[in-house]
Amino acid sequence: MWSRLLLTALTIGAMFGFSQLSWAVETLKWTDLAPAYDESANPVPELSQDQQDELYVILWGPNFGDSSGKMNDAERKARENLKASGVDPDAIISKIKKLREEARKRDQTLLPELDGRKVKIPGYALPLEFSGTLVKKFLLVPYVGACIHTPPPPPNQIVNVSVSKGFESKGLFTPVWVTGKIATGKTEQSLTFMDGSSKISVGYSLQATNIEPYKK
Repeated sequence: MWSRLLLTALTIGAMFGFSQLSWAVETLKWTDLAPAYDESANPVPELSQDQQDELYVILWGPNFGDSSGKMNDAERKARENLKASGVDPDAIISKIKKLREEARKRDQTLLPELDGRKVKIPGYALPLEFSGTLVKKFLLVPYVGACIHTPPPPPNQIVNVSVSKGFESKGLFTPVWVTGKIATGKTEQSLTFMDGSSKISVGYSLQATNIEPYKK
C-alpha cells in the first residue's frame, strides 16, 4: 500500500517537475541571438593608445582599401610611427580585415538551437500592423531608430513579433519586454515610410504571450 502511494507521489512529482521545466522562460540578451564572438582574436586591445590612434589614421583614411598602395602624408606617417614602435601595420590590418569578414558572416548566422524555446527579451517595438489603436505585429529591435532611414541591424538582431490580442503602443520604438515562443528562420518584412518603402531581412519570429513595459 505504502509503496503504491510512494510510487504515485513520485510519478506526480516527476510530471509536475517536467511541466515546470517545459514552461520555463529563458531571459535572452541580444548577443544570445548571434554566434559567440571571440574577443581574443581582436588585435587592437593589445596596442597602446598611441598605437591605436595611429592605426585609426590608416583605417579611417581616404585611401584605406586602395589596392594601388596610394597614401597621403598622414597615413604614411602613421605607418612609420607604428613600425618604429614595433608594430607591423600590414599584419594588424590583415587581422582586422579577416575579423570584419567573419563579422559579416556572423551577422547573417542564426541559431537553430533557439527554435521553439520560450524566451523573454527586451527591445524596442517598431509597429508593422494595427487593429484600431492596438499593435498586432511589430519588429523588435535592439536600439532606437533601427530600420528608419538608416541601415537596419543584421537579420539575427531583429525579431518579428505577432500579438494575437494586440497591445497599446505609445508610438515608434516603445521599450518593451516580450515573452513567447521564438522561431528561427529568415523572412522579409516591408516597412513603408512617407517617402517610400524598404524590405527588411528578419532572422527570428516570436508569437508573444506577454508584453510589458521595459525599464533599464
